[in-house]
Amino acid sequence: MQVKRTPRRGPARGKGRAALSAQQTVPYLEMLKDGVCRVRDGYYTKTIAYEDINYSVASTEDQAAIFSGWCSFLNYFDSALPFQLSFVNHRSRGGGRYKVNIPMAHDEFDSIRGEYVDMLKRQIARSNNGIVRSKYITVGAPADNLAAARPRLERVEADIMGNFKRLGVQSHVLNGWERLEALHGQLHPGGREPFRGGHPQDGHGDKGFHCSRQL
Repeated sequence: MQVKRTPRRGPARGKGRAALSAQQTVPYLEMLKDGVCRVRDGYYTKTIAYEDINYSVASTEDQAAIFSGWCSFLNYFDSALPFQLSFVNHRSRGGGRYKVNIPMAHDEFDSIRGEYVDMLKRQIARSNNGIVRSKYITVGAPADNLAAARPRLERVEADIMGNFKRLGVQSHVLNGWERLEALHGQLHPGGREPFRGGHPQDGHGDKGFHCSRQL
């Protein structure tokens, strides 16, 4: 007499696990007004935006100096200081502006400088086909709490911006609203609708601004 054996099946996948909400898929816990992000318990980050440097049109001597300065900039980071470089292409939205690093000298030639800057902006807009290229560097700090993380992030922030200044690169620290705006753009690629979320309130949730029906 043969006994028919029923094949054993592995455990059903997904049983006993609650489905994640849209907010839970966004990979951070809290964004603070000053731009410090609590990614997970014990780990905090801050982001700095920076502009291009005119390497390709520089002289050979200047190119060597720029390359040496960039190497020194990268050598600042070690294994104890996590960092990430991000290069983001997105479509320009209404009110978006291109930046040209030609400061006014407050003399009789400022009108010529202004006209030249406007011409360069128009040329950049045409050559980029409406694409804006944003560059960010994000640094992280393992810490037991926010009070311990803030001083270290502020010290690293000052060092990085000082290094950028020596390279002749404009930079600024993103506040909480600007980081949320950048994240919103990544979660809605190709979208032209501007970010309409309010400024983050410390200790309150802010992920709902990203989780529209498009996500």
